[in-house]
Amino acid sequence: MSSEPQSSYIVSINPTTEEELGRVDTVGRAGIDSALNKARAAFSGWSQKSVKERQKFLVAVSDLILQQQEEIATLIAREQGKPIAEAMASEIIAVLAILKDTSRHAHKILRPHRMRHEQLLFVHKKSAYRLEPHGVVAIISPWNYSFSVPVPEIAAALVAGNTVLFKPAPDTVLVGRKIDNIFQRAGLPPGVLNTVFVHDTDAPYITHHPQVDKIIFTGSTPVGRDVMTAASHQMTPVVLELGGKDAAIVAKDADLPRAAKGIVWGSMFNSGQVCAAVERVYVERAVAEKFIQLCHAEIKQITVGDPLDANTQIGPLTNLQQLIKVRDQVEDAIRRGARLLHGGNQLDCPGYFYEPTLLTNVDHSMRIMTEETFGPVLPIMAVDSVDQAINLANDSIYGLSAYAWTSNAKLAARFMDELQAGTVMINDATSSWGEPNAPWGGYKMSGIGRTRARFGLEEMVQVKYVSYDKGGNCSNIWWFPYDIKLRQFFGDAMHLLYSRNILVKLTKLVKVLMHKRFLTTTHWVAVLRNIHKLF
Repeated sequence: MSSEPQSSYIVSINPTTEEELGRVDTVGRAGIDSALNKARAAFSGWSQKSVKERQKFLVAVSDLILQQQEEIATLIAREQGKPIAEAMASEIIAVLAILKDTSRHAHKILRPHRMRHEQLLFVHKKSAYRLEPHGVVAIISPWNYSFSVPVPEIAAALVAGNTVLFKPAPDTVLVGRKIDNIFQRAGLPPGVLNTVFVHDTDAPYITHHPQVDKIIFTGSTPVGRDVMTAASHQMTPVVLELGGKDAAIVAKDADLPRAAKGIVWGSMFNSGQVCAAVERVYVERAVAEKFIQLCHAEIKQITVGDPLDANTQIGPLTNLQQLIKVRDQVEDAIRRGARLLHGGNQLDCPGYFYEPTLLTNVDHSMRIMTEETFGPVLPIMAVDSVDQAINLANDSIYGLSAYAWTSNAKLAARFMDELQAGTVMINDATSSWGEPNAPWGGYKMSGIGRTRARFGLEEMVQVKYVSYDKGGNCSNIWWFPYDIKLRQFFGDAMHLLYSRNILVKLTKLVKVLMHKRFLTTTHWVAVLRNIHKLF
């Protein structure tokens, strides 16, 4: 992506050819203010619709996406660089699955939930908790999954009753414009979804803005930290989906051919530009040589080229900055003693192409093993034991995803218990992205909160506790005035409620029931109906 900081437009660049694909007009700060005002004005009417009414719009969105699948996939391939088949699988099918699930089940998750009182003195009350929208939700999306990240987030925000300010990534503004077009064609009322195209220099204005009630940000950890700092000035709650340095462990009992295929794919698809991609591998030394040979054979078969070509396995990196970052990390590793078995070069052709790269003899002194790479690079480190592999996998500031390969069920359970990540998969990598019931988010500096599944939907609401007391008595027992008898009553009540001695409970029950204020101020009939809860 190339843009002029002071220009009134953003230029979209095809990463395969470095040619201009199109331009979109930017709005600047005044445009952000206008969009937020529209979102605020639309909130009242939109939030008053029932969840089932709002779900109908998601069905319409899903139908439009299905009708335009080829067009959308081609646009993603041209603007972001992933092959069309991959765009269909990881972007469009993933979105359709989530829209189907949300449009069917959101009303069950978002309905009021009646509470059962555990406190015996409150059993006469009718209480519940409600899930209510925040207001205006700002969704700031990335370029690597320019369709399948923002669409489910927008859908979740809308079905929960929020209105949305959507800021697409500058590298993929044409996909962002397409998303806006689809939602508007689905019949959303004016102001419910407001898409703004802004330069990165104006993006902090959104995260500081007092009209924003919640922020959903997907991007790098350094920028996520800035978003969190900006949001703190208004105490705006945030969900941060940030970077990863995802590890894969290969145990000596693993199915090595399957592990090699899965790990090579997990590190190379979308040219490695995936926050959950396999970015480092720890393989037990007893099988390391064989595993490396299998990975090398898989990598040799990868076809790099135009993502519009059906035979292309990986396309270009999305922008020049990413290409430079990958190149620098590989060169740093080689200088520090890594062995280059394959690749390691930018292709000598137009576009931001980098060869699929295989490195061995790596360690944690190298940036390639500690910093997020976001490129088609597979570094493999031989280790002496599973214990060492787990320790090294957890030796990271990140904790988004982790993968392990073993044929032993007990060892698999250990990996699931001990690997510090928001997602742990055994004998597979990254495919949870396609499961609508799987939450997305990480530990440590990989972010805060979750998107997708019911957990992502719950991020779009606030919890309100409501309680109705029908009254009838002039006061509750815990109200003024305080006196020695009330203090004695509470002492007896504590033993009645929480003692584990049945004789003590029975003794205190008599005293509580005989207390004058209990009989005159408590809904004692309701209490007696629930007396069984004491024993």
